[in-house]
Amino acid sequence: MGLDISVISKIKPISIPEDIELWSNEYYEWEKKQDIQGTVWNFQPNQYFPEQSEGLPDGFGYGTGEEYSFRAGSYSGYGEWRDLLSRLALDMGSEGVWNKIDSGVGYSEIPFSEVINFSDADGIIGPVASKKLHNDFVNYEKDIMKKLDRYYLKFEDFEIDGETYDWFKNKYKDWKEAFRIASNNGAVIFH
Repeated sequence: MGLDISVISKIKPISIPEDIELWSNEYYEWEKKQDIQGTVWNFQPNQYFPEQSEGLPDGFGYGTGEEYSFRAGSYSGYGEWRDLLSRLALDMGSEGVWNKIDSGVGYSEIPFSEVINFSDADGIIGPVASKKLHNDFVNYEKDIMKKLDRYYLKFEDFEIDGETYDWFKNKYKDWKEAFRIASNNGAVIFH
């Protein structure tokens, strides 16, 4: 078990007839007749993370643009990656970001907060938060990678090994690409 990420752009909303049971044989027959070219997703807003849902259609849809997918890792591995991102970008662990958001600090005030303060198992981040996150990944990349080098070279109190160094960099690229694609009226889907 672990966290997989699917990314789509250019979401096209669709209405599914109410008398069809979702993902049944009857549904798949209906879907074939509609000539839907991608996976159908349910974009119900997440009540716990409404800011991350902004810009998503309320209901079903599919992507008509770019697609991308990757494995974020095991749930605990993704949590470790997210914590390292927080440490590198903000000089605090994930819990520090969670506490700031809980105390009323807005997502717009904290880089990467929309992904750090989000589910580690399932959910959807829409195009508005994706655009902000893509900008964060681009604008902070140079400083984050410098600090990552310092952790690897043991110039800081916090140290990482070569495997963690490579793993973090590869996942950073995946997330940056995911949010770039989803910025175009799309979604980053955690499943």
